[in-house]
Amino acid sequence: MIDSISGEVVRRAADSVVIDTGGVAYRASCPAGTLRTCEIGHDALLYIHLILRDDTIELFGFSSLRERELFRQLLTVSQVGARVALQVLSVIPPDKLVEAVAGRNVDLLMTVKGVGRKTAERILVDLHGKLSDAGDGGTEGLFLTPNEETALRALTSKSLGFSGREAREALAHLRGEALGVEALIRRALEVLGSRS
Repeated sequence: MIDSISGEVVRRAADSVVIDTGGVAYRASCPAGTLRTCEIGHDALLYIHLILRDDTIELFGFSSLRERELFRQLLTVSQVGARVALQVLSVIPPDKLVEAVAGRNVDLLMTVKGVGRKTAERILVDLHGKLSDAGDGGTEGLFLTPNEETALRALTSKSLGFSGREAREALAHLRGEALGVEALIRRALEVLGSRS
């Protein structure tokens, strides 16, 4: 399973990007927000969702774990395929999507091309409660801010060696303190040290 790819951005299209990982180039379909972070000639990191079918392998890339999790949640909705899910995330930012589902905002979802009233209502019914639970409850589904994602990678690196669950629990404990990356890592280490 491919979890992420990183390397130099060598090509970019309207809905996809090609990343050279050191001799092997991968094309991943991406939402608009992720595409804006990928500049040709610069390095990029994409979190990958892979779809394997009889006749094709498709990669979908996201600039954050949060965005990838929302994509996966959308795929659980009947009548919503990968292309529609990608379009939803291209039009509606992650925070706004979570708010739309929590507030049952049909009109906002219907601004997405390919999403009619029935599909919008199905998204709201199928995902209502799931996205807010993921953000407020169990740490495995905890949506991370960019600073938290950077801190998570540092805490789970070989040099620090904490498990993903431990790191997420510590970061969840620090929610609301509005810390920079370095301060967040330092405080998370304090939290983890107090539990050992």
